[in-house]
Amino acid sequence: MRRSNVTPVAILVAVLAILVVVLVIAAPGSGGDDDYTSTGNDKVGTLALYDWLQAIGDNVNRIDSEFTLQDTDVLISAAPLDEYAYTASDDAILTAFLRGGGEVILAVGDPDAAAAVLQPLGIDAEASDASAASPSQPYPGSTGVGSVPLVPFGDSPLGNVWAFSGGGHLVPLLGSAADPVAVAVQVGAGRLYLIGSDYPLSNDGLRRGASAPFILGLVQDARGTRVGFDEIHHLGAAGTSDQGLTAVFQGPLLAAAAAVVVIVLLFLWTSGRRLGRPLPRRDPGRVPSVLEHIDAVGHLLSRTHERGAVAARYAEELKLRVGRVTGVEPRLSDTDFMAALSSFGEERARAAGVLLGEARIMAAGRPSESELLGLARRVDALESEWGVAAIR
Repeated sequence: MRRSNVTPVAILVAVLAILVVVLVIAAPGSGGDDDYTSTGNDKVGTLALYDWLQAIGDNVNRIDSEFTLQDTDVLISAAPLDEYAYTASDDAILTAFLRGGGEVILAVGDPDAAAAVLQPLGIDAEASDASAASPSQPYPGSTGVGSVPLVPFGDSPLGNVWAFSGGGHLVPLLGSAADPVAVAVQVGAGRLYLIGSDYPLSNDGLRRGASAPFILGLVQDARGTRVGFDEIHHLGAAGTSDQGLTAVFQGPLLAAAAAVVVIVLLFLWTSGRRLGRPLPRRDPGRVPSVLEHIDAVGHLLSRTHERGAVAARYAEELKLRVGRVTGVEPRLSDTDFMAALSSFGEERARAAGVLLGEARIMAAGRPSESELLGLARRVDALESEWGVAAIR
């Protein structure tokens, strides 16, 4: 490397190294265990449930920009957060969805976040000391469901598990009849499933105990296969636009990325290095000959593999030369041209028609060089045959 290029390269490497360090330090971490969304891959996230339902054939999507449920049969809302709690307008949308035959699986992590849904139905949520629960009674989808863990092993259930009560319209699913931690509520033509813990839906809880068959039984008992994951009440109306890789480039990191682009462009411009091999030096005042132009066009066609025009040219040349020795007009269509040639001999006219048809087929495709060479030889032989016959 020349000495004049050492300094620009060193500066570029140093700047890029600094920017990489800034990105590593400033980029958000895994977020610990507080990402309850269906994109979260930590213990409390529901990414495993999202991928699992998608793998078994359900039409799964995320509701993350506007709380609309017209394209959903089953809504899964896992542990809505208090800062994005259900509002009265959300409850109106949810109630209309349920009355129309939709189904909702609402895992309550904070009763205050779901108060707008629970209070109109007269349902109360109280802390429960159950760390696991089994089916209260047989119900559709309960086959194969055993003990469902409600908290991770060793954690205290108080403050993490909720039991539901209120009115006589609750159908217990898990837990005792007096202290059910999962219930079903009929709302119009639809059903609302309330689960007093988000753990059975989480990445960690789904693989433990009977969580998987319990959740699958609720989803599979629904009337449709369009499953929507509620992210509005995890992330607000902004949805997931600020999640994942794009979050790295917010604020000053976006300026840092732009600076990298500018520095690289300046380096390429100031260093003056060419891209690729240099072309041979030529006289700029010399006009290329016709043969050079033909050679360039042929080389271009060879590189693009678009050689159909060559086969078409062979077909026109065949008609032109045979037409000269027979007096048949070469501008006729192929069918009329062959009909006119039949007066000079059926066999020879048929052979010319077959060869002309092969050339047209090649013209519509992408023939190889060997195919074109074979076509050229057969055209030359046929033209010679017709020329000798005319002399005789």
